[in-house]
This record gives sequence, structure tokens and C-alpha cells, in this order.
Amino acid sequence: MTAIAPQAADGRVSVGHDARDVATTVLVGAAAGALAGLVAGGVAARIVMLALRALSDPIVIGATSDDGFEIGRFTVGGSFQLAGGMAAAGAANGILYVVLRGSIPARARAPLWSLFAAFVGGSQFLHAEGVDFTLLDPLWFAVLSFVVLPGLAALVVVLLAERWLADDGSRPSLAVLAITAVTGTVALVLGAVATAAVLGARRLGLARRLAVVGPLVVPAALVIGTVAGAWVTIDEASQILG
Repeated sequence: MTAIAPQAADGRVSVGHDARDVATTVLVGAAAGALAGLVAGGVAARIVMLALRALSDPIVIGATSDDGFEIGRFTVGGSFQLAGGMAAAGAANGILYVVLRGSIPARARAPLWSLFAAFVGGSQFLHAEGVDFTLLDPLWFAVLSFVVLPGLAALVVVLLAERWLADDGSRPSLAVLAITAVTGTVALVLGAVATAAVLGARRLGLARRLAVVGPLVVPAALVIGTVAGAWVTIDEASQILG
């Protein structure tokens, strides 16, 4: 929770001021993440799927992918379902980022957050027995895409969040942020929980203590998660590529 700078909890800062500050920051994360999910997941992923369909043997047309979509069939409903799911995942990513960012060295935020997402995402998406990695060609492109896209989405989250939190006038209006964040749907539940937790930490005077521990724990956890994810991803990729 140390990403959101702790405020005084001794009465000099009102609860309302604290609540607005925390809620706005979480809203920035949700909006940045939802937009990143829509772009990297809803648009870029669709382009990758179309490319794989075009390059693969026609026998894959009509098969059901690991995500439950019919390969070779483009529908408005399916596109909205994909975009919605990616927006929700992106919004969750963005919310977690703005909560944790203060514990990550500024120069390490983009590379560490994007590598963490790439390899943890790759470890979840790559399955040697999956349809996506037995029927689609070229396999190397399929494998690379499912690792790069999560990392790309996370990188966009960092770039947007850092810009919008810079307080230099580049932040969109609250109305625009709210409309964008709403596309994250179920991830907004996480946003509400994060807002309540961070606000509680501020008012109880715990934020300053977390700000001391966070810079030690958060980067270490991200590095460990990245290494573990890379291990699984590389193992699955080696099986897929033979």
C-alpha cells in the first residue's frame, strides 16, 4: 500500500481530503489499466489471432481455442467478450500498480512491472497440451505473442499511470477517468477494496510504517515472481517448440 504517499493521520488532513486523494489515485490506476487491456488485449490480441489464423493450416478453422473462442470465426459478441475480459484484467493490474508503485524505484518501475507481467502471464497462458500451441503456426510466433502481450499491457499501465499521476496538467478529467475505468467492470471491486485499505492505513497511521517495509518487500517479491514465472514460461515454451 506504500505506492500512495501516506498523509498525516493526526487530524491535520481531513478524512474527506484523504478519501478523495486515494480514490483519485486508484481511479487513475483502474483507467490506465482498462485502457491498456483494451489496446493490448482487445486490439493487439485480436490482430495476433487473425495473423495466426491466416498462417496456420486451414484445419484449425472451427476448432475451439484454449480460451473458448472458435478459431476462424469473428463475431461482435466474441470481440466484446475478449475486450471486456482484457479490460478487467488490465484494470486490476493498474490498481495494483498504483498501490505498489511507491515501493518500487522510479527507474525500475517500467522494466520490473512489465517483465513481471510478461513472465507471470506467459506462465499462465502457455500450455504444451493446449490447442493454441499444437494446431497454430508458426509456434514461435504464438509463444512469443502470449508472453509479449501481457508485458506490453503492463508497460502501457506504467506509462499512463506515471503520466497521469505527475500532476502536470496532463491528467484527463475525473469524468473521463471514471468512464474509462468502468470498462474494467469486475476489477472495480478490487479498486473499492484497495481504496478502503489504503485509506484505513493512512488514518490509522500505518502508511508510514508500510512505506519503510515496502521498498524492501515489494521489489523483492516482483523479482522472485518474475524469475519463477520465467522458469515456468521457458519450460513450457521449450516443450511447445520441441
